[in-house]
This record gives sequence, C-alpha cells and structure tokens, in this order.
Amino acid sequence: MNFGVLHWSYRDFRMMPEELRKCGQEVLEVYLKENFIPAIPAWFFEEMVRLKFICLAGNLLEELPEQISLLVNLETLDVSQNEIKALPKSLGCLHNLTVLKLNQNMLTHLPQEVGQLVNLEVLDVSNNRLNEIPVELSQCVNIKELILNDNQPLVQIPQKLFTLPQLVYVSAERCDLVLLPFAVNTVSLEVLKLFNNHALTHYPLALEKFMQPNYDLLNAVELKRIRKPFYHREIICEALQTKLIFPADLTAILDRRKSGHNASTLVEICLQKCYDQSERGVIHLPTTCLPVALYQKLQHGPVAICGSIPCGKSIFTRGILGLVKRRKHARPVIFSILFCSKICADLWFQYSCDDFSELNWTLI
Repeated sequence: MNFGVLHWSYRDFRMMPEELRKCGQEVLEVYLKENFIPAIPAWFFEEMVRLKFICLAGNLLEELPEQISLLVNLETLDVSQNEIKALPKSLGCLHNLTVLKLNQNMLTHLPQEVGQLVNLEVLDVSNNRLNEIPVELSQCVNIKELILNDNQPLVQIPQKLFTLPQLVYVSAERCDLVLLPFAVNTVSLEVLKLFNNHALTHYPLALEKFMQPNYDLLNAVELKRIRKPFYHREIICEALQTKLIFPADLTAILDRRKSGHNASTLVEICLQKCYDQSERGVIHLPTTCLPVALYQKLQHGPVAICGSIPCGKSIFTRGILGLVKRRKHARPVIFSILFCSKICADLWFQYSCDDFSELNWTLI
C-alpha cells in the first residue's frame, strides 16, 4: 500500500479479500483487476467509505448491490469485463462519480437514475446488450466522453445527448442505429464515430464534418434487423430509389416545393415555448399540467433544430424536409436537413443552391 493505494490485481482471489477490512479507513484507491471475485459483500461498502477509486474489472460479478450508494466519495468505478445484467437505482446517489466503466457486461438497459450522476464525465457501456439509452442521461451536463460501441440491439440514441454542453467524444460503432441526430453541439464535439451501423440510410447535414472517409458505403443492407419499426417513418428518394428512415415523432413531414406558408400547429407552438423556457431542456412542470403525450415529448426533447442557422427553432412534430447532395461530390451520399417553416427552408436553399442540389422525395 502506498499513499492509500492498494494494488491486489492478478492474485487469484475467489472472494473479496477480508484483509481489506484492516485498512478500510486508509485506502483511497483499490485495484482488484483480473481475479475471480463473484460478489461484493456488504462490509465492503460499510467499511470502505473513503474510497475514491475502485477497479474490479475482469472478475465474475453478476450485480452491484444497492449498498453501493454508501460510497459517497467515489469518483471512478470500473467494473468492466464482468457478467453484470442490471444496475441498482442507488447508483444515482454517487454524485461525485466522474468515470463509470461498464463495458463488456450483459446489461440490457440503464436505470433512469444515471441522470442523477451530475459530475459524470466519462461513460463507457460498450460491448453490452443495450436496446436503448435513457433520455435522463442528458441531465449529466458534464459528460465529455460517451462510448456505446457494440450494443447490437441499439436502434436510436436520444437527440438531447448530442447537444450536451461539454461533449467531446462519442463512439457508437457496430450498433443497429437507424437514425442519427439532426443537431449536435459543434462547439465542443470533436469526434463522432459511427462505423458499421448498416441500417443507416442518410446523414443529417449537421453531421457532415464528422463523416469518416468510407461514408460512401452508407447503405441500408440490414433493414430487416430493425427491432422497433414504430421508431421510424419511411421516405423514398427518387435519386437512389431507396427507403430513407425518419423519426416517427415527425407526424407531418412537408416538402417546401409543395407546401404553402402554413402556420405551425398549436401543439408545435406549445412544445416549442415550453422547451425553450426550460432549464437546459429539463422540464420542471408537474406531469398534471400537460397531457402525458406532450409531457413525454418535452422530456425527450425536439426531434431536430431548424437547419437555418439564424433561426435554430426546435422541431417536435412538424418539419419541412430537404434532401440534398453536394454538387462537387461524386459519392452518392444523401444529406437530410429539417426546417421549422417554409420561409426558413426557402432562405437556406436560396443561399446554398451553389453547393447543394435538391432531390425529389415521396413520403410513404
């Protein structure tokens, strides 16, 4: 032991070593990597309350006990490469946690309480079986790195996660993503890795700067694997004769060349006003103030932000869609962009016509 650090990795432990109890108040960091520990006893949480760093990677853990909430000083928790199937709700009590590594486990979901980890900066849940990411995670406004690779059932990532104010790195390779966000935090985000999501059919124009060199391989070769078809609507683009996937929340997808200057619906206006007046998109209204369907839409945030930069208005249920292709690129990549109104759409195409050609499309 050196300055409160205990290195007991690779020691063939078959249970949590009782010797820890003799120095529980002195240890700040404990490394128990690559042992055969099947469970964490209650005394570990009750007597090791000063711990700031725990590494239990590469053991045989099947669960994290509810008592983990007692480790109020914990800053880093690494339980990767175990057999954990679910996380306790009490995990949300670890308000000092900055790094959470859960990769290579058997998780199918994350509890909503992860949104209470207000100081979380790094979350790694790669190589699990997650089928969704809770929108509550967007309340962790200090997240810088989000690693979601190799969660094959994962179809969609909440839009709000991509607009987190500190976000720098997102990787969601080899998942089953059907949709990508129409707005991202381009101020802080530096890396967005999306290789081998074969159900993707188009790129929102907001993500063009993050496209990898092989983006021309984008094609929906495995659409039959989509597990939640109610997540999407389909559009046929005449240029490619393929079906493009869009969020089901867009109950009205309009073509600027065929639509008049129709005013937004009252529902859309209500959602925009409530969301714009919320605190970072966190809704504090009682659930009884709004119908359940509207409240849920507010909690999940807008489907997109208007693609006209001077506007930036939220889009929830109704949008003007533009499908475009860069004029100077031979690669057949379809870019999508959503606008809150025909006025915004017309202005954007007026100033972008030299760079982009507009494509015809039909809503199925």
